[in-house]
Amino acid sequence: MFKQFYDHVEKSPKIYLTFAIFIILFYSGLSFTFVIPGLKGFDLFMTLLTVVMYFVAANIFVELYKNRIALVFIGTLLLSSLGMGWRLWLEWGEYSLVEHMNPVVLVGYPSISAFLITVMYSICNRYKK
Repeated sequence: MFKQFYDHVEKSPKIYLTFAIFIILFYSGLSFTFVIPGLKGFDLFMTLLTVVMYFVAANIFVELYKNRIALVFIGTLLLSSLGMGWRLWLEWGEYSLVEHMNPVVLVGYPSISAFLITVMYSICNRYKK
């Protein structure tokens, strides 16, 4: 199943790279208010959907960046930070984001997202061979 997917990624890498960038950028912007337990707006379905989409992005990176774990981590960290910044910029001053303006959330969510995608990348890269 994954072999066919990796073959598709290998045939058109630019399209899949663009897709992976959009996944990380938009899902980190959309999901950070829904995936943190204990904060207002937590939704388990959105958390699972975000993890699945990050898994898809990690599998795209497995074929695009073979054994380049640092590039995956740094790129994912930058994209998830940019996605969160985009969302905060769009909704600046809205009362519903007050709880999410905590520095722990602002630094922790992109870091955890990057770590999660990198772990998925490492596991999938190990089992690809």
